[in-house]
Amino acid sequence: MTITDFSKNFSYRTLFENVFDPIAVYRVEDGNIIFIDVNPAYERVMKLKRENIIGRTFDDVWPYAEARWEGVIRQCLAQKRSMHCIGESSDVGSYLEAVAFPIPPDMAAVVFLDRTKLRRSENTLRKRQAQLRELAAKLTLIEENTRRGVASELHDRVGYDLICQLRMLRELEARDDTADIKPELDALIKNTESIIAGNRSLIFELSPPVLKEAGLNPALDELAQNILAPHGIKWHIITKGSADEYKADDSVCIILYRMARELLINAVKHSKASEVNIIINRKPEIITVAVEDNGTGLQGSSKGFGLFSIKERLLALGGNLKIISEQGKGLMAVMTCPLKMKKGEILHDDKNTFSGRSQTLH
Repeated sequence: MTITDFSKNFSYRTLFENVFDPIAVYRVEDGNIIFIDVNPAYERVMKLKRENIIGRTFDDVWPYAEARWEGVIRQCLAQKRSMHCIGESSDVGSYLEAVAFPIPPDMAAVVFLDRTKLRRSENTLRKRQAQLRELAAKLTLIEENTRRGVASELHDRVGYDLICQLRMLRELEARDDTADIKPELDALIKNTESIIAGNRSLIFELSPPVLKEAGLNPALDELAQNILAPHGIKWHIITKGSADEYKADDSVCIILYRMARELLINAVKHSKASEVNIIINRKPEIITVAVEDNGTGLQGSSKGFGLFSIKERLLALGGNLKIISEQGKGLMAVMTCPLKMKKGEILHDDKNTFSGRSQTLH
């Protein structure tokens, strides 16, 4: 078929000439991609005249074009099926999507779609998402600082006053001249002891001192004791790598601790687990905390807002969340973070995958 025959016999000529998107038709001759026809939109967008390119090779017309554009044409012709590619075009100055489809017996048509505005919108959306992730992580850290301040006040002031009061009551109880009010003193002593225990529990709920004083590993052990033990759930702490050698920033430990707390609460509320493993793996530049249970696993395809929230906070630190679950065979949530936060830089990584079987860390 000659170029003239193609022009006369093209059954969709009206559509070809009036569509808003650039379309070009090609054929391979002697290994070269030859322009057979282009529509007016191609002339307008590509800033080329039809009479100057018909019959010429792709390399002649676009000598500096990115390889992807010629590649999608050759793949379409070679495989006789529709092909697709997307990327920047330095010649046109736009972000283009090319959709190539075969025209039997030996030609290919390519529609070029301008995705520049969409690309800009996607970039803007990604930036906003990264900013929201960073804000969520900062709010968690600000909240923890506030919690620590309140916990410190409860410990240093209220806790100290209660201990002093208990000491005074016990001294009164030991005196001979207070025998007639011993029942009242006993009641006051028991009540004060109960308030002290409640105050300590509140301090732990607000901000466990062990996290700041002893580090993440002992804090997670104490956390498991307080959350899992009352429900009869066994737990094991498995550690790999030295906390002294691979020390994580306090901010990283806070985020991992808070997120691990959410995972443990989820295990209690939803998993029906009887046993939980908490695995802390430290190595150069990376810390991983995994919470593994032997419960019911994720129900259906639901990931839940809690897991989404955990993921977003980890992404803000340059970390990620991986969920490994199979219904009825437990769940493992693997949180990975850099040991050190990079100040002034928003990091994000969308590697969040769900697998169909339960695994353990190696």
